Parts: sequence; C-alpha cells; structure tokens
Amino acid sequence: MCAAVTLPSDMNLAWSDPVLQHAVDALASGDPIPGYQALADSAADFDRRELYTDVLGDLGALHLGRLRAEAEQAADDPHRALLLGAALAAAAFTARGAAQMKDTSEQQVRGLVVLSRESREVLQRAAELTPDDPVVWTVWQSIAKAAPVRPDEPHMVWNKLLALAPDSFLGNHQRLSILCRKWYGSTDQMLGFVRERSAVLPDGHPLWSLVPQAYIEVWVDGWMVGNLLGRLYRFTSASALKKRAARAEVDAASDRILADPAGYADHPWLMVAHQMFGAYYSKAGVSDRARIHLERGGDRASSWPWGYFAGEEQAALISARRSAGLG
Repeated sequence: MCAAVTLPSDMNLAWSDPVLQHAVDALASGDPIPGYQALADSAADFDRRELYTDVLGDLGALHLGRLRAEAEQAADDPHRALLLGAALAAAAFTARGAAQMKDTSEQQVRGLVVLSRESREVLQRAAELTPDDPVVWTVWQSIAKAAPVRPDEPHMVWNKLLALAPDSFLGNHQRLSILCRKWYGSTDQMLGFVRERSAVLPDGHPLWSLVPQAYIEVWVDGWMVGNLLGRLYRFTSASALKKRAARAEVDAASDRILADPAGYADHPWLMVAHQMFGAYYSKAGVSDRARIHLERGGDRASSWPWGYFAGEEQAALISARRSAGLG
C-alpha cells in the first residue's frame, strides 16, 4: 500500500487484486480514471464489480468534488455514476456516525439525509444506464438501510437485487443486517433468512459466512440490552457465541465452506468470508478453528466485523491472529 496516500480507517482491505490495488492507489492520489476502468472491465463479473465498488466507494467519499465533476462531464457513463453513488453512500454513513440514532445529532442526521438523497439520484441514473447491473442495487440497499424514504424501501431494493444476483455476497450480508433486531427486524427473522439462504449453498461458497455473522449480530445485540454490568459481562464472556446451538450451526457452516476450497478459490469476497468465521471463533475462544479461517483470510482486515471489537480494525485482526498462533 502506498504510504503517501490517505485511506479511510474502516476501509475493507481483505482482498488481493492488483487491478483494484492500482485503482485504490490512483484514487487516493486524486485520479479516479483507473477506478472507472476497473469497474468497466468487471461489468460481466458482478462479484468483482461489487468488491471494487465497495472499496473504491469508501475511498471516494474523500474525493467527492472530483467524482462529482467527472460524473457531470460524462453523464452517460454508468461506471462514473456508480462510483459517485457509492462514494456518496459512504459519505452519508460517515456523516451519520456510529452511534445509535437516539444519540445522533440533528446535524449528523441532516448530513445523512442530504448525502443519501444525492446518492439515490445518481444511482437512479446508473440504473437507467445499466438496468441489469445488480451492484447499483447493492449500493442502494446501503442507503435504504441507513435512511429509507419510506418503510418498504429496504424490502423493495432487496427484491430488485434478489432478481438480478441472488448470490450477491455484500447484498446478502446487508440484508441480514437489515433484518436484525437493531435495524428493522428481529433475531428470529434474521436467523430464518440465514437458514433459508444457506439451505441452497454449495460447499465452498463464501456466503456460508452468513452464519457466523448472524451470531455475532446476536452477541452485539446483547450489549445494548440491560444495565451496564450485564452488558459488560455479555461482552467480556461472549456467552452468546459459546451457546451449544450457535456453535453447532457455525461449526456446520465452517465445515461446508472448508469442504471445497478450490471451488471458490478465486471468489473476490472469500478472504472477507474467512475473516468473519475467524472473528467468531476468536471471540468464542476456539483457537484451532479460528486459526484455519484466519490463515485463509489473510493479514489485511475486512471492515466487518472487526469494527465491532476495537477502534481500529487492523489492530483487532492482528490481535485475533496472534491469539490463534499466527504471526
């Protein structure tokens, strides 16, 4: 990674892709052209296009002026519209902050609403230019989650995405989050969704990571309930992760993703998927299984779920790897 550039502290780095690395280095220095080219070249590979859009969108939030100007110059270019829409969505989340909505200031809410509205407008243009592109709806789902314009918007966007790319890695993980209790659903809805999606997954598929994500969400949800002493106990003991039923379900999913390591070896989200398993097992104190997944997940941190555990994702991953006996 180029030391002279500034990257968002929570940007997903769990990937190994020279094309994306070149685009990241260029955009960090103010040049979005390699990013547009990477998006254009990945148009037929929605998994890779989804990863490129997610990573470059987070970084693009620091370069909105340039991206707005570029998109205005070439209003018929769907790749410029997509990258701008993703950057605006990332900026909207940054404006909102990480606190619960009841602890979010009026100024933060205003920033979220204004940037989300602009992102929708840009994404609408991208959808008109490329109606079969599922990645537009992945980005749209993120703003429908954070600032829906009507109650059914998150579900409407999910149905659009489901019709175009039912195996979207990021889209399915976003949907899981939308269905958890702290957003718009319940634990039962979230776990029902995970079981429905995983019932049709082949061995080796990165979406087996929905299972550990769901139980990490259950654990995190426990931090928000009850008095401080109870919340502190649930955090430090990780009791929700150690329950027998949860362990059995995650162990079964772990066995399935490891059963065919070659089948999805080139999937662009595989490293993120393994880090999700690694995070679960690390917090549950299962070092042998944590080691297997963290070794496959690499030493560059994904943005989720490490952001839940420490103020700096890379530090959380390094700590987990050391606890599992990895350098």
